[in-house]
Amino acid sequence: MKKNLKRILGFCALAFAIVPMVNVSALETETVSTAEAFVKAAEDPTVKTIILNNDIETTHKVNVTSDKVIDGQGHKITYVGTFKGGSNDNTVWGSDAAYPYNGGVYVIQAYNANVTVKNITLTGGNVGLSANGANLTLEGTINVSGNGYGGIELTKGKAPDLSVPSLTMNNVTLVNDSESATVPTLYTDALTTEEVAGMNIEYNGVKAAVSYDKEAGKPAQVLLFLDETKAPTGEKYTALDAADFQPAPVVPEEPTPTPTPTPAPDTTVSENPNTLDGITTYVAMAVMGLFAVVFSSKKVYNKING
Repeated sequence: MKKNLKRILGFCALAFAIVPMVNVSALETETVSTAEAFVKAAEDPTVKTIILNNDIETTHKVNVTSDKVIDGQGHKITYVGTFKGGSNDNTVWGSDAAYPYNGGVYVIQAYNANVTVKNITLTGGNVGLSANGANLTLEGTINVSGNGYGGIELTKGKAPDLSVPSLTMNNVTLVNDSESATVPTLYTDALTTEEVAGMNIEYNGVKAAVSYDKEAGKPAQVLLFLDETKAPTGEKYTALDAADFQPAPVVPEEPTPTPTPTPAPDTTVSENPNTLDGITTYVAMAVMGLFAVVFSSKKVYNKING
């Protein structure tokens, strides 16, 4: 009886130990086929990997606020909602939707988290993919064609806990069929020149270009163009002008000169015969010599006439 009781208790303990493990494992990876399921998984911090099993459409940007891997498996997410003022033009920034969907329309926004995105197409928004204070890793083929402002944005909002975003590209193929001089494949925004200076963005070993309007005094921006001919005049996405990042040198003020004190007159007697003291001595000696000659001549005269 006691042995059977021990066995039953043992099986119960094992069952309780296994069940939580099964539940956690099930929640860590979520395969989705609808926009609703994708948004739910994106907002669930217990889901670590989202696998997209179908093309989907969304009327809101999708915020990813916890560490995740999003594997598109070659599928597409399209934003089909409206923009500011009810416009259907994705070159009109923002939307009228309430928080947390206000601001620019990003098909996916990685916010203050470590997010990996692989093998996916993100289209229809102001921007396809945003890293807002996030550490973003891209893998496989990332297609960001068809967005109004640009393909990928690296930015930092006003929240005090946000840090400068980072981007890592591992064996990535970027695609942007709608790239133009005003619609780069990748760009930075709302970062200071010093923050941009600390970033090192490379695509296939090529550093992104820097746009810096010194005359306007605006912060530097990193711009990545897949097609160099689409870059603005004077910009080369193959060049990184580090000098543009350097703040204007601080020119020190000229120190006020210290007045030079007037030296006191030299009272030392000079032995130089060319000085006034030397001439005085010379004249005195000459006078004494003259007296000696006169005195000697008188003695001679007296002796002769004596």
